[in-house]
Amino acid sequence: MLKTGDIAAIYIDNKPTVYVRVECIEPDMKPRWYQIRLLFLGFPPQEMTWILKDDYINGTPFTMKGISIQIVALPSPDKNKANKHSRPKNKARGIPDMGHVISIDEIRKRKGYQDT
Repeated sequence: MLKTGDIAAIYIDNKPTVYVRVECIEPDMKPRWYQIRLLFLGFPPQEMTWILKDDYINGTPFTMKGISIQIVALPSPDKNKANKHSRPKNKARGIPDMGHVISIDEIRKRKGYQDT
């Protein structure tokens, strides 16, 4: 079941339509139903509370006024995977590995330049 802070996609008529963040899930007065407060991540962002069965919160399609709706949880990012944009870290010290540093003098020697 979704939990507070999760991001999900709302499918309307089997088409992904909008992303939402779950703000709060509280039991409703009806057994096995919940009040789920969603922040719709559009422009402008809007909050809305839906009263849904736990099956619907878990991704089972349902209808509102005859329109098919489904809440699909998005996978949370794997924090163990390295960010493809980050630099590799020096394991010994936990700092970014900048690679081998070559001085400008060494480059000049390789290219055959001489000091004047």
